Amino acid sequence: QKLLKEHPEILELEKSMEVSTQEWIKNHKGKLEKSTTGRIIIPFVFHVINEGGIENVSDAQLIDEVRIMNIDYNKQNADTADAVGNFKYIIANMGVEWRLAKLDPNGNCTNGIDRITSDQTYVGDDYSKLNGWPREKYVNVWLIGQFQIPGAAGYAYYASDVAVDYNFPHRDGVIILSNYMGSIGTGSAFTSKALTHEIGHCFNLQHCWGNTNNPEVSCGDDEVEDTPETKGWLSCPTPSGAQICNAGVVENYQNYMEYSYCSVMFTEGQKARWLATANSPVSGRNNLWTDSNLIATGTYDTLPSPCAPIAGFSVKSTVANSTGNNSRYVCTGTPVQLLNSSGNGTITSRHWTLPTGTTFAIGSNDSSLSPTVMFSRLGWQVISLTVSNSYGSSTYTDSNLVYVSSATASITAPYYEGFEDPGIFNTGRWTSVNFDANNKYDNNITWFTQTTSAAHNGNGSAVLNNYDAHANFDIDEIITPGINMTAVPTAKMQLSFYYSWASANQYLDGQDSMVVYASTDCGVTWRVLSNAAKLGSTGGNAVLNAGYVQANFVPTTAPAYWKQVTLSLTPSTYQVANVHFKIRAFTSIHGNNLYIDDFNVGGAPAPTGIEQSTSITGIQLFPNPTTRDATLNVQLENAGKVVVKVYDISGKLVMNPFD
Repeated sequence: QKLLKEHPEILELEKSMEVSTQEWIKNHKGKLEKSTTGRIIIPFVFHVINEGGIENVSDAQLIDEVRIMNIDYNKQNADTADAVGNFKYIIANMGVEWRLAKLDPNGNCTNGIDRITSDQTYVGDDYSKLNGWPREKYVNVWLIGQFQIPGAAGYAYYASDVAVDYNFPHRDGVIILSNYMGSIGTGSAFTSKALTHEIGHCFNLQHCWGNTNNPEVSCGDDEVEDTPETKGWLSCPTPSGAQICNAGVVENYQNYMEYSYCSVMFTEGQKARWLATANSPVSGRNNLWTDSNLIATGTYDTLPSPCAPIAGFSVKSTVANSTGNNSRYVCTGTPVQLLNSSGNGTITSRHWTLPTGTTFAIGSNDSSLSPTVMFSRLGWQVISLTVSNSYGSSTYTDSNLVYVSSATASITAPYYEGFEDPGIFNTGRWTSVNFDANNKYDNNITWFTQTTSAAHNGNGSAVLNNYDAHANFDIDEIITPGINMTAVPTAKMQLSFYYSWASANQYLDGQDSMVVYASTDCGVTWRVLSNAAKLGSTGGNAVLNAGYVQANFVPTTAPAYWKQVTLSLTPSTYQVANVHFKIRAFTSIHGNNLYIDDFNVGGAPAPTGIEQSTSITGIQLFPNPTTRDATLNVQLENAGKVVVKVYDISGKLVMNPFD
């Protein structure tokens, strides 16, 4: 429905495809039976979107899913014997063999399993379909850890709906939960047929009740002659209980295109529809199984094609990513487990290269599969992994996977930050998470930086360049250095900041939201501070205080553009010696820029026109007010060597004693 809203012309494409499908079936009806003796071979690829958790399923589990698909599509499943009534006589052997690609789009050796590290594994929409391979050569299947939509297990588009390639995002193919793959590992026999169902959609098979996602609502038809009219099923009935739409007619609740989870079959009519699509040029379906494409993808034969491995790794999350807990931000002395996500070939040796001073936990060393280490150097850690076998080797280096902070707080609250320093995210003061040396991380181009283009107060602020976004539910964070909160009076235990956020979506119905966290254990765990309603964690205009701005959003200092957030801090929890705070933004593809300014913890006095240095305490000026001709006395505590300048309330320099 979302795609139709964006491109209503798709309805005409669906109608046109339906006409050509029925025409093909009519003209080839006498030839369908012969096709069961042949074989349509279709190359495909698994893209495993992961952050190193259980969503990074094993090669063996995926190969088991291929086995199951080939059984389902070739009527080799033993449970066909369970088909009820006359349906057992129309179970179709689709005559299709699925083969994992052995050559990638560049002609390189592959095992057909493409592993990609990205937080999009926790999103699950079209923008999570990373690194799509040409759809006229491969069927793409993306595996993820979770969908933001509750209850979703996977989805796919009809060939007609993606006939027009809008370039980005990559829509054609299946996106599905990784634990619905195979019957081993995290998979199960109960859910392993979901991919059989979803790929049916790619070849123009509708749900048995028709062209909706809502079974058990109203009787409908799927444009297939031998599947009875049905409301659809969310559970497995008895034959006598499956005569809802027409008395005496048992419905085909055991069909792979049902939601009953007791599916055992396609029908001959569905096979005809499937083959009509496989023979259609729409979305390149008829090229998939040509000899030339099988040669190009390495799937012409079943001979083994061992490949050199491709190195990859991530870091173990302590809790599910959506809660904000992970091991990308730690303090010195905190154990971190590096997770090997290398693939593409059997690995016979591996070697980890880590920063000087890094120590391995007992049982780990530089050749371990997934070693546990402790970093001693501060800042971003440069980590490399080399993997090899007799066919070759590869090395992967990540300079922005783990950030190490001091175990001792570097700032004493009350603390104010106005983001005036251009180097604030490069000097170890604050950390911007989601970027690397090339200003990219997780395959996107959005990250927090310092800017002087907008500010609530002073000249600077932190900005998230979401106007350039290309993903929904993209995650970006800024994290404070360690703050000593022990000197903050109980009455002032609070955190506040100003933000300005607009949307480039006139309907303000994007997925933008913001959450504030605090950690008292150096980032091992993060507790949510923000009130969901106040920060609009459900998205929409509850959080987008600046409304709809079609152009690149840059706010003025006008109060209407800025909203203050104030959050209470529980003294018994946060009145301790080392606390980190984190602002996490979830952004949408049609969103716009987010600005954050005047971060204040512990009730620090805000400056007027300039950023206040929090390393100096007890600042007193007297007499105050004063005049240019009067003697101005300045008293500073714990200041050391300083330069003093005086500004008026607008930020204008009015006195520089050193000129």
